[in-house]
Amino acid sequence: MSRSERVVGAAENVDLREADDVTPFDRDVDDRRVISAYCCTCGKSTTILAESGRTRRWEHDELNASHVVDYWRED
Repeated sequence: MSRSERVVGAAENVDLREADDVTPFDRDVDDRRVISAYCCTCGKSTTILAESGRTRRWEHDELNASHVVDYWRED
């Protein structure tokens, strides 16, 4: 017989020292950037040519708040 339990937080053996919520949109804001984005929830992806000063994220991420989106800088 299995028990139903709710788990909150991370396990003790998970190293979160390198984890942060900073995306490529938050770094080097004064430079032009090529940023790729992938939605882990539904599989959509895009490449964004971000002009200097742009901090707005992918529209898909803004419209689907429950989706998990990974961003990385290409250049």
